[in-house]
Amino acid sequence: MDEHVRTEEQRRLVEEFGLLYEQMGGTRMGGRVSGYLLMCDPPVQSLTRIAEALGVSKAAVSGAVRSLLQLGVVERVSEPGRRGDSYRALPGQMDTMLGLNHVRTLHALLDRGLASVADRDQTHSNYALMSDLRRFSAFLETEIPGVIERWERRQGGGATPAIHDPDPDTTRRSGGTT
Repeated sequence: MDEHVRTEEQRRLVEEFGLLYEQMGGTRMGGRVSGYLLMCDPPVQSLTRIAEALGVSKAAVSGAVRSLLQLGVVERVSEPGRRGDSYRALPGQMDTMLGLNHVRTLHALLDRGLASVADRDQTHSNYALMSDLRRFSAFLETEIPGVIERWERRQGGGATPAIHDPDPDTTRRSGGTT
């Protein structure tokens, strides 16, 4: 593939990572930085290099990186002979990606919410919705660890991971038929 085309496609992907991350409750810049760190070469990048590649200020990247560090999505790397820190995408954060902590927090909030209205008529639609959400969050809380465990077992099967392993079944992603 032509380097210019690949670079343009990667730029579009970085922007789409930003949009997705924003839709998931993060910042667009956090998603852009995360997407860039997943595709950059070499995989370890300085704040300056990330900012240059994204065409944004170093301060914007610094704020995004600080948030991504707290989420455990990236890690700080000190490179010998270089001033300042560099960063890289951190592998193995499936529980973060699947929002297990958020599910647990939602579950706890719904428990508290239901307790706060326990003396009221439980047939109101918002109370029924809260109860349904609580049951669903409890379900997710028990299922996500199993999904992660199965994934880790699958990855530990000794097979060399593919460089590019596209899912040929696009019907699952698009909802349509091919």
